[in-house]
This record gives sequence, C-alpha cells and structure tokens, in this order.
Amino acid sequence: MRVTGPAVIMSICLLGAGTAASAPWKAVQQATGAPNAGRLLNASRLRNSAHIRLRFPKNAWGTRRMCDVIEQCARDVRKQHKRAHKLVVGDLSRQRGGHMPPHAGHRNGREADIGFYMRSGRPLDGLWRVGIRDIDARRTFTLLDCMLRSGDVLHIFVDRELQKPLHREAKRRGWSAAKLQQTFSYPRPRSSRVGKIQHRGGHDNHIHVRLRCASHERNCQDRPVARGAHKKRRPRAGK
Repeated sequence: MRVTGPAVIMSICLLGAGTAASAPWKAVQQATGAPNAGRLLNASRLRNSAHIRLRFPKNAWGTRRMCDVIEQCARDVRKQHKRAHKLVVGDLSRQRGGHMPPHAGHRNGREADIGFYMRSGRPLDGLWRVGIRDIDARRTFTLLDCMLRSGDVLHIFVDRELQKPLHREAKRRGWSAAKLQQTFSYPRPRSSRVGKIQHRGGHDNHIHVRLRCASHERNCQDRPVARGAHKKRRPRAGK
C-alpha cells in the first residue's frame, strides 16, 4: 500500500472532483509542511461507502494514501467481521489544507479522526466519549492492525484506558511481549511517548491517525513543529 516513489498505483480514492475510482494514479506532491503547519495540494477525497460513514464530507480531504488506508482497512473489518457497522470518520483536512479549528493539526491531509467500533453493533451519531465496556475491541483492533501493517502509520493516538482492551486483544491474537511493547504505550504512564499507539488527552471519544510523509514528498515534515514556531514573527518597532 505504501508508495515508495513516483510509481503508478491503483487507488480507490478520488483526486479532486473528476478522477474515477480505481484509476491508475501517478504519485504527486500532496502533503507539504508539518501536520500543524502545512498545506494540502492535489487533494484526494474520501467518500461515503459501504464501509464508511462520513460525519463532515466537506472536511474529508486528504492524501491519496490517507484515504486508501481508511477505506481499505474499513473494508477489511467488514470482511473479517460480517456484522460490523460502518466506520464513522470525522475530520481529515480541508480541500487545500491549512488551519481547521478546533484542531491544531489536520492541516496537510495526513491525519484523520475515526470512531471506535461499538459492542452494541450500532455506530454512534458522533464522536462521543466512550468507555472500555462500550468499544468492540476485536473489530477496532482489526482496524488498527490493518493500518499498522500498511507501513504508512507514524502514530495512532488513543486514550490510555481505551488501549487496555486493544492491548489485551493483541495479546490474545498471539502478539509477542516485544511487539506489544513496541506498539503500545500502555501500560506505561500517560506521558510516555514510546510506541506507535500513544496516549493523548482528548482521545477518549475517537482515534487519531497520523501517517508518515511519503518518500516522494520532499517538502513534507513527519512531526509537528513547536507551538508558535510556524507563526511569523512581527518585526520589532523601528525595524
């Protein structure tokens, strides 16, 4: 799934408004700058599908890789779990990226907010706060495992408490202790920055997925810039 150069790939996402689904696509620059100080070029659009329900279609723009990872992994969940409900997807980015309140990030198409699969078998109307007993750990873990196996994920942010059932499910599926430690920040403290899946405050109602930059996107930066560093400094008086 991961693009390693300007190769032609088959994609299920739409580039702009007119490219047909599953059409051959030559890798182009899309994400520029950092997640919290970037822009989105040649945007691809995620669509509602048999596997996905968008909350805000106007904010469903991202890189082709971001769209593909979401669609393909949502499809994988429905394939493995026949009765799984649609994946609820919140914000990605605006069509041209840039600032999108209330988010600090979501500026260059490499981030997405997605909902958990619910034990009730019904998706929530929005990205509401959920508890350990609410989420379907099997189906949600299938989704995250698929995303991690894509090789595109930089980080996934999930509240520490909600990592518990996902960690347990990974162990049940035979993950080694070393793989669990490399992937989950749990059971480390909330402040830990170890692992692909990490705790961040405010992620007890959704999962935040951030992809790494594609190798062909030379003007893209994997990690956020320091707070305020992307703002232009005002010249001092008299200068």
